[in-house]
Amino acid sequence: MKFAASVKKVIAFLLCLALLTSDVTVTNATSVDTTDVFAEISTEMLKETKNAGQEENVSEADSDSNAEDLSDTESSESTKVTSNTGNATGTEAVEGTEAIENTEVTESTEATEAIEETEQPELKTVFDYSNDAVRVVVTLSNETDLPAGAELVVAPVAVTAEMEASIDKAMEGESKEKEEVVAYDISFVKDGKEVEPGATVQVQLSLVQVKEGDSASVYHFDETKNEMVDMNANTSADGEVTFGTDHFSKYVIVNHGDNNVTVTIEHYDNSKYQAQDEQSAKIYSDDVRTMTPGAKINDYNKALNWDVNHVQVNGKTFSQSELENIEIHEDSVVKVFYQAKNTDYIGEASFYDYEVIPYDTAGQQRADLSINADSNYPSEQKDNRFTVGTVSQNLSENQYDTVTKKTGKNGTTTDQHINVYTGGSGENAKKTGIVTGLSDDYKEVLFSVNEPGVFPKDGATAAKTKGLTVKEGYRLKFSQSGDTYELKEVLDKEDNVAATAGADFLPFGNNNFYFGIRYDVTFTLGDYIGELNYSFTGDDDLWVILDGKQVVIDLGGIHDALTDTADLWNYIDRTDKNKEHHLTILYMERGAGKANCNMKFTLPNASVIKVVDDNVPDIPPEDPIVFTEKDVEYHKTAKLTDWENREYQIALDASSLATSQSTVEKIQTVDAMMVFDLSGSINEILSGENQLKDVGKFSSVKNNLDINKVYYWNKYEKSGWWPWTYDKSVGMGTAAVSGNVYAKYPVKYVDGQWKKYVNVSYQSISDSDVIATWTSRISALKDAASGFVTGISDTSPDSLVGIATFYGIGDEWNSSTEGKLNHGLSKVNKNEMIKSINALFADGGTSPQKGLEHAYSELQKAKDDNRKYVILFSDGEPSSNNDKTQTEKSAEKLKGAGYTVITVGLGLNNETAAWLGEKVASAGCAFTAETAEELNKIFQKIQSTITQSRSLTGVQVTDVIDARFELTDAETRRLRADGAQVNVNEDGTTTITWLNQEVKPKENGASGWQKTIHIVAKESYLGGNNVTTNVNPDSFLSFGGTQLELPQPTVNVKIDYQITDTADTIFLGENLENYADDAAVRMKNADSAGLSQVNLTFYTDKNCKEEITQENLKKERPEQDTTYYAKAFLPVEEATDDSNANSTLNGVIYKNEAQVEAAHADGEAYAGKYDVKVKTGTLILTKKISKKDIRACEGDPIFTFKITNQTTGDVYYKTLRFGENSAEEQNTTTGMFNVKAQTTLEGLAQGIYKVEELDTMGFTLKEFTADTNCASQIAGNSAQFAVGIRSRDETCSFDAKDFVTTAADLHLQADCVNVTARNNKTRSDGKLTDTDAVKNQFVIHEKANSTTDVDNNFTTDVRK
Repeated sequence: MKFAASVKKVIAFLLCLALLTSDVTVTNATSVDTTDVFAEISTEMLKETKNAGQEENVSEADSDSNAEDLSDTESSESTKVTSNTGNATGTEAVEGTEAIENTEVTESTEATEAIEETEQPELKTVFDYSNDAVRVVVTLSNETDLPAGAELVVAPVAVTAEMEASIDKAMEGESKEKEEVVAYDISFVKDGKEVEPGATVQVQLSLVQVKEGDSASVYHFDETKNEMVDMNANTSADGEVTFGTDHFSKYVIVNHGDNNVTVTIEHYDNSKYQAQDEQSAKIYSDDVRTMTPGAKINDYNKALNWDVNHVQVNGKTFSQSELENIEIHEDSVVKVFYQAKNTDYIGEASFYDYEVIPYDTAGQQRADLSINADSNYPSEQKDNRFTVGTVSQNLSENQYDTVTKKTGKNGTTTDQHINVYTGGSGENAKKTGIVTGLSDDYKEVLFSVNEPGVFPKDGATAAKTKGLTVKEGYRLKFSQSGDTYELKEVLDKEDNVAATAGADFLPFGNNNFYFGIRYDVTFTLGDYIGELNYSFTGDDDLWVILDGKQVVIDLGGIHDALTDTADLWNYIDRTDKNKEHHLTILYMERGAGKANCNMKFTLPNASVIKVVDDNVPDIPPEDPIVFTEKDVEYHKTAKLTDWENREYQIALDASSLATSQSTVEKIQTVDAMMVFDLSGSINEILSGENQLKDVGKFSSVKNNLDINKVYYWNKYEKSGWWPWTYDKSVGMGTAAVSGNVYAKYPVKYVDGQWKKYVNVSYQSISDSDVIATWTSRISALKDAASGFVTGISDTSPDSLVGIATFYGIGDEWNSSTEGKLNHGLSKVNKNEMIKSINALFADGGTSPQKGLEHAYSELQKAKDDNRKYVILFSDGEPSSNNDKTQTEKSAEKLKGAGYTVITVGLGLNNETAAWLGEKVASAGCAFTAETAEELNKIFQKIQSTITQSRSLTGVQVTDVIDARFELTDAETRRLRADGAQVNVNEDGTTTITWLNQEVKPKENGASGWQKTIHIVAKESYLGGNNVTTNVNPDSFLSFGGTQLELPQPTVNVKIDYQITDTADTIFLGENLENYADDAAVRMKNADSAGLSQVNLTFYTDKNCKEEITQENLKKERPEQDTTYYAKAFLPVEEATDDSNANSTLNGVIYKNEAQVEAAHADGEAYAGKYDVKVKTGTLILTKKISKKDIRACEGDPIFTFKITNQTTGDVYYKTLRFGENSAEEQNTTTGMFNVKAQTTLEGLAQGIYKVEELDTMGFTLKEFTADTNCASQIAGNSAQFAVGIRSRDETCSFDAKDFVTTAADLHLQADCVNVTARNNKTRSDGKLTDTDAVKNQFVIHEKANSTTDVDNNFTTDVRK
């Protein structure tokens, strides 16, 4: 590299020298810049040339001489520049090609190449004039544009008033200043005459008047027209003025001073823009920028939520794609037109569910548990209380008709009832002044009235507020267009749509009209000047508070949908652009049966936030519960999703079946059969006298009756004789079998009214009917059972409930106990079942098994997955030992079927209670009561326990995917984002684990915990039917110390395989015995693809018509390269019904048939090829004799070799001849002393060969030598060698047993033998032998002439 660089610099130096010493005439011309460059190059070049030494063939003398010449030249030119200061000097370019060609530098090839490769710079002609006021540089692109010898002349010109006027006229309409004006006459002169350039030239002016940062214009003053022509000059940042021209005369330069331009950028909403009303479309204030001419605006977009649609610069429109090319050269107005970005925006919010009329666990309405409970109000004052729900919608204890004062727009005040529904949409409908603002930290809502905590300031406060539930995870979804947000939906914590904006805005259920929402929006104005507003249409209360102090929308009250919009510009200080503003929105639905909500706001740089941390503190956990396998239901399924791509979806689900007495949200669906003891003893009284106790006439007591209790009609009839008649009670009767008295006419609240049960039907009650109570066991049972049904109906309406009884029939002399199905197992219908319960009649003995048999039969009919219960109620032991035994058997039958048997005893003795608990009830499911209250509580507890289920927590689910499947990268990322741990194991399996999972109960048929895994069969896996997707027992669900193995679903996986082409090389003569089987294994590629079971069929033709068996293939002995063709068939296990079900897609069952053929090669009948290449051996025979032993007159020496394949018996002969007529295939070479002849025998088959030289008269074999890569030996006049076989050891005896040939050994390398035979001459000179060839010739009919000529036409000794 250093040498090449030095050569280049030598060339450059010589070029300079040639230019300087050429005979080109230079008049007043110099090139200051060029000479400096040349001098710099020359100096550096000389230094490196001296250091290069002799390698570069440049002598120090030459270098010194060149340097001297250059020094002299440089000194001379510099003098010219100095002496010409103030005068025009020019430099004319001179071509140096001839100088390069005529300069002898070196004979070196490298130097010559360097000359050819040197890139010649483009040379321009430059004229340069300068003085203290101005410098003028004129550049010609072609030296012929001016005649040789022309001089540049620059003269100042006085600016006349006429010229000033012309300038003013030329600058009309321009915003540029005219700070200073100068003029120069610029021309070229030759021989005293002006000359013009033949083409446009570039003129560069540097004037003291035009400074850095200034802008200037150049005008050509046309004296004939008395006008200025703008030359469109450009001014650089440092004040250089440049223009182009093709003629010279007077030029006027106008300095405009600072050349920056002012750009005003305006921002418009393109959808609202109208030329006649631009201001209304502006969304941001104008930006004014100072820019240098030609600069570009880097970013036009000032709006965060907008995209630039197009731009206008001084009225000219540019599309979005053209923006980066816009250059600003003058003061400009840039109008940016935006289009709004459209997207969805999800904001955090606080949601509150209010309970107005709550029920306790006993089913009683509780005013003290309501949101409007007295304890919730901070003040005891009741005349100014704010309630959820109207006055009439509340319980009597919580009814507050609060009246406050409303101030109208004119300052007058009127009364307003804030807890009363007001219809209409006018001013009277809204109740104002209820909310006044927020606390300084924005968390607490300030009311002017006494309110129960509807918007809690934190989670702790929310936890203490009765009747209030914080609905965690709910959010608001807005549709966002630019800076405008419009409420679209409410999302629950599972991202389901809970409500849609507009009518029927009910996020917590279609009948829940009591809830509240709070969200806050922060925003800053910045330069925003567009719309700034909040709009609402809906009911009920809506308050919008700005910066915590100003209520800008006040739509309080329970009313129909109202609309209001707040223009926030009316409340905001526009000058404080960087202040963060805070908008709080409080919305309540307070009842009256409608719910409407539409919200929309336009705010810049807005963020919807949640200010209040209202997460309720964790409630201390209940005592640990031991879970069992019965507490969870779980499944794993695998379903085909794509047969061609072999993709499947695994679905895992689990649902908690665990139950708890505690109140939880999720309800379990059950099947429950109630079996009631209606023996005569159930009519016994619990307390007091066994008679009806009148409450009063219905007309006077109907409003005070408890709908949860059974009453009785105490029927009165006239008795006695007139006038001594009286009213006698006939409401009690006597049971026929037991003789117990009982109340005959139950009264119950059914069908939405009070009715009496008379003559097996419910009838209306008249006002004169007397209502009574009867404190019997059966009354307590009816009340408890009705409460049980009501509880299930309210909390688990999809449960199935039935009623069976056992009671006596007949009379006291002839009776029996029967079982009856009073109400078949069906979806709970509270009204009908309460009718059935309260119509029950008791008599006879106790035979529980009769009722249990009906319960078993009904539960057997239920084909659902619900847990099943039998609730047996009894008040005494069975009537006989047989009844007891049969009852135990019935109970065992129920429990054996997996049903839970619960017993409830009323007034039992210890022995009977123990019997029920030990022999009848399921473990821990026996209850006893002594009073009606206790009985009621037991039924409530049972209902709560079996229908109110709890979640399982701390559950681990692990699924180990079979090694034949894998996850895609995208699926792995999805699972990990879902909280799963994903690990690929060394054995190829993939473990997916979810830790600390919560398994919830089923809800509306949906499992409480669900996950999916998308898997795909690995490319390396062949495929098959009945393929398991996971590994057991490593796939499991565990909780509470219990580990449950996951199912192993099987699928069918498409078999898609190919066999591999293969090849073998054999030696000629070998068969394929040792090759064919191994080739088949290779073609099946069994080790990597599991194709060991594939069956191959071989063919000798590519159309696969001529089949050859594997055994016959092994017997083949190819004599040339041969190809065999194969098809492949894989036997496949028959798919099971389960696998087919899991591999059904769109009604089509996908499976592999009994045999699957391998894919064929493209367009061919075969699937794979087996190429057999045949290798042969080579024998090279070399004969060496002395050169002097060859005499032409004695004929050519001829030698014959016999080659015998001792393995096959084949014999070959090869002849070598020394002379002109030697065989064509032999190669003869003559050395200094010897002559060598050589011939080659190719195509040798595998075998042991023997080479012999046959006797030749006149010559005797001296020796045999062998050079070979196979086993060989020399024995006398012969050489022996083994071709295509390997000896077992080095001491080879050449017996067949000493050789081995297999596909795996190295016998193929034994393929070449070089045998050399040396001979001595043994005959006298001049004597012919019988092996010499002598030419004899004759002509028919003529006398033959004898000759001694040999056939080589020589008759003399060559040595003479």
